[in-house]
Amino acid sequence: MRKLSLFLAGLFIVTLQACVYRMDIDQGNRIEQAKLEQLKVGMTRAQVRFLLGDAAINDHYHANQSHYIYYHHNGEQQVSELKSMTLTYENDVLVKIEGSL
Repeated sequence: MRKLSLFLAGLFIVTLQACVYRMDIDQGNRIEQAKLEQLKVGMTRAQVRFLLGDAAINDHYHANQSHYIYYHHNGEQQVSELKSMTLTYENDVLVKIEGSL
């Protein structure tokens, strides 16, 4: 009787492992594709901030750059994705776009 109850308890624990919910995790700047399409070289820093929001990283040592970063972890498939975009300014005017979100 004791072996049967241990077996059933073990079976119950193993079957519960499949019922664990793993949620998606989003971090950083999630920006809609329509807004990214509006981003153009020649825009001012204020226009970019209004369009995309604040950057994830503003480096004081490289004040002419803004870094937008987006991280997504799919909990169900256990797959991670990291995207980044660096914007370079000269005299507060956007001159270069590297990467994509």
